[in-house]
Amino acid sequence: MPPTVVHNVDKNPESKKISENMNAEKFKSWLEFNGKPLNTIQNRISNCRNVENYEGDLDQHFIKDYGLSLLEKLSYSTSDERNNSPAKHKIPIDGNIRNGSATLKQAVNLYMSFKKDNGIDFKEFHNNLSVENEVLDEEDLDYIETSNNFSYEKDLKKSMVSQISELFPEYKIYGENNEGVEYLIEGKKIDILLEKNNGNLLAIELKSGTANYKVFGQLSMYLGLLMDRFPEKEIRGSIVAGEIDNTLKSATRTSELITLKTYKMKLELQNG
Repeated sequence: MPPTVVHNVDKNPESKKISENMNAEKFKSWLEFNGKPLNTIQNRISNCRNVENYEGDLDQHFIKDYGLSLLEKLSYSTSDERNNSPAKHKIPIDGNIRNGSATLKQAVNLYMSFKKDNGIDFKEFHNNLSVENEVLDEEDLDYIETSNNFSYEKDLKKSMVSQISELFPEYKIYGENNEGVEYLIEGKKIDILLEKNNGNLLAIELKSGTANYKVFGQLSMYLGLLMDRFPEKEIRGSIVAGEIDNTLKSATRTSELITLKTYKMKLELQNG
């Protein structure tokens, strides 16, 4: 297979102005803080600028919907590849569309994580949405309420991903290049999507604190979307949280498709 090349050629006369929108210096510092090597940092910044050249300001994508719709456009599945489907995004790619799109998606995902880690002026965010006559839905409000726990939840997710083979012995992360981590489907993001040895899927929804009945509705929606996308597979879900609210226990009595689990963090000490 020939190497995949993601074009950085400037074909848009406005692209130079667009590509300067992202906060490259702070993004670079954040990547360094998270232990990324120099060549990876340079590549990811270049990838993000390339995306902005054709898909618009990443900061505005974050304000709009945390980048979810953009990440969905950058998704290109094995099914898309088998059907020789065109990419949903506008960025030209030489070589394998799936690999090139995955590279761009990974870079944008990192930038959105950087934006979340650095916080957001939610007053400004709400005002921007009001100007566009949009209304924050319940999922947006939940995000705002739990934004202070984001870093903790992100660490929980990283820890779970690294221990999937121990926690869920019959499963692996869905797809290639950890595609199942923050899996995008119809503009929604599933925390972790696992695939069983027989091909069946398990969607994991993580909550760093107490999970209530709203999480049941959220995960149920994800399962429905997965059933539409993978009609031949058995789809199940699991909610993993620090604590389980009684309202959530009551909700799950109505369905055998969703299980409840709580986690315990283990402290390990190493010599300095």
